[in-house]
Amino acid sequence: MLFNSVQFFLFLPLVWALYFLLPHRFRWIWLLGSSYFFYGYWKYQFVFLMAFTSLVDWYCARQIVANTSQRMRKRFLWFSIISNLSILFFFKYFNFFFGHSPLARWLYNTEAMAWAVELARYTIPAGISFYTFQSISYVVDVYRGNDSAERSLPRFMLFVAFFPQLVAGPIERFSHLQRQLFSRNNIHYENLSAGFRLMLYGLFLKVCVADNLAASADQFYGAHKLYNNGSAWLAALAFCFQVYADFFGYSLMAQGSAKLFGIDLMDNFLKPFLARNVPEFWQRWHISLSTWFRDYIYFPLGGSRQGKTRMLGNVMVVFLVSGLWHGANWTMILFGAAQGVLYWFDHFLFGKAPARKDAIAWLHRAKTVFFFLLTLVFFRSMSLKQSTEVYGMLAGMPSGDAQLQIPAVTWAMLCAFILLDLFITRDRFDRWIGKYPAALRWTVYSVFMLSIWMFGGTVNHPFVYFQF
Repeated sequence: MLFNSVQFFLFLPLVWALYFLLPHRFRWIWLLGSSYFFYGYWKYQFVFLMAFTSLVDWYCARQIVANTSQRMRKRFLWFSIISNLSILFFFKYFNFFFGHSPLARWLYNTEAMAWAVELARYTIPAGISFYTFQSISYVVDVYRGNDSAERSLPRFMLFVAFFPQLVAGPIERFSHLQRQLFSRNNIHYENLSAGFRLMLYGLFLKVCVADNLAASADQFYGAHKLYNNGSAWLAALAFCFQVYADFFGYSLMAQGSAKLFGIDLMDNFLKPFLARNVPEFWQRWHISLSTWFRDYIYFPLGGSRQGKTRMLGNVMVVFLVSGLWHGANWTMILFGAAQGVLYWFDHFLFGKAPARKDAIAWLHRAKTVFFFLLTLVFFRSMSLKQSTEVYGMLAGMPSGDAQLQIPAVTWAMLCAFILLDLFITRDRFDRWIGKYPAALRWTVYSVFMLSIWMFGGTVNHPFVYFQF
């Protein structure tokens, strides 16, 4: 169920109304059932997969707490990690590594596995990377002693399946989300107001900015050989801001949906295009995933504690895994590798540069966005061949004659977003707009709603990160 669909805007008010009509002790049960309906609305078979993941990790965490033997604790930890990654590998990466192998043919001819192989060949369970990582972090934190194990399986299932952040994050930690899910939340005007603002702004970013840019980017990447070199640069710019507005918009709508229930989700973006270098960029972009990689891969590998060479290797491992997390193809792996190289570059050249507030600082910001824009060619391309050809076009190699036309309304929506994000709002949108008088607030709301109605993308594009 897409956040920008009619079905969701019928689903959400119903869930919210019944949630607050029910006695407190039954609310979480209603929320659990609603979350599973939300996920199963797309493809009900994958509901059982998510439930199985929850069962395994709940049981392993309970056994980690129950056992005093370090060997047994470690066994249950690794059983949880391996079972999670095995499911993720099968549905997301099996076809990439073994798609035409004898093993794949044997599994397909096995009656018990044929349905799963067929599903994995044509589709990936929505959000499997997100809820898998969230569930793994819980087991690891229990093993480390950072969290206590949840006694109730259904309550743990709600932590994994909470619908606002289920499909594309943010990837929440157990200690932050679980206590909120079972608090005695009441209806507060402040929560409703903040939730409305976040959802409205997020929807504006999605349908007015991202979807309009997507139309232009899709047009170019659908027949890139027909276009000239300038069109390649326009398409790269369009996709850069498309993916930002799309995922930022989703994250705001997730936060807004949760806020209606009195639940705060973590911020996933903190104005990443204001970052002065690549390390800072990844502290501001997709924060829940970046901190997950930091806490559960980078630090266990040794972080920066074992010298520069080891640190460089650890950084590259993290970015290669991040690239593979984004997709089972070589373009995504190269996207991760490129980010790792840029991280090294900025870390050594600009990592210790003093913070500045002048034109030089803006040049650093422009440099960071420019290199990110270039690496996104890997992210968007459908094959290595296409990415190579597009990079050739960007470098000025001979190309077609057609000119990519980006409509004026798309430019207007993009400029409005850039002005708001980089120059006007210095805080999260709901807090920033809340500081102004009601007349001004409702003028802004009206502009957003009118824009959504009049200029929303003609095609209802799925959220970019739903595929992960």
